[in-house]
Amino acid sequence: MTGSRFAPHIVRLASDSIEEYSLIFEKDVRRTNASDWGDIEVSFGDFNETKKRIHSVLNSVPAEKYVFIGGDHSITIFITSFFRNRIKNYVHLDAHADFEDSYLGSRINHNCVLRRVGELLGWSKIKLVGLRSVSKSALSDLRKLGVEYYKSFDLTENDVLCDLLKEADYLSIDMDVFDPAFAPEVGNPEPFGLDPRMLLACLKKMSPRIVDLVELTPRAPDSVTAILAASILREIIITMDTH
Repeated sequence: MTGSRFAPHIVRLASDSIEEYSLIFEKDVRRTNASDWGDIEVSFGDFNETKKRIHSVLNSVPAEKYVFIGGDHSITIFITSFFRNRIKNYVHLDAHADFEDSYLGSRINHNCVLRRVGELLGWSKIKLVGLRSVSKSALSDLRKLGVEYYKSFDLTENDVLCDLLKEADYLSIDMDVFDPAFAPEVGNPEPFGLDPRMLLACLKKMSPRIVDLVELTPRAPDSVTAILAASILREIIITMDTH
């Protein structure tokens, strides 16, 4: 399903309909040391130009921590390539492996993200969490290359998820990691997903320096997916400001 390019704008609008105050942290997100630097206009189909624009903007933003709202998951490749020397532990929350070597004739797209990130960082630095849809060949490659992965069915105990997230300095959240009951408007919905409260239960143990949230396709600000995304981002921004 298309429409992820509209998500940053709609998530911002959705944030106007929720409280700024977090009951988890008992803190107002407006009291954090965070600011919105606006949108980067991607060049559709021109990945080199998009990478150039993203790197140019990141060179101009004097921040210690970053939150990115997407957008197609392929933006993660360009973000990772910029920060590659700062990333020691990358956690990829996703229903899908995103581990094809190429897809529809391209090596840079949402179906190849984790493969490209692993090539940039090294296989030992990446973890795939929430997997429940994968091709046989991609699963074989994950095992062959020694990539650590966890199926959504393996995460019934919160401690498993929290232990993984505690180590992440880059956290990539594909909204389809959550069950469609909670996030129906995503590019590729898959059943048997996570309950968002599993992520919330881990917040106080997390200290990521880079977060991206991608692959939602909300049609309007009252979309439950957009409101969930805005709520998660509120908590993550407060988390990042607290640690």
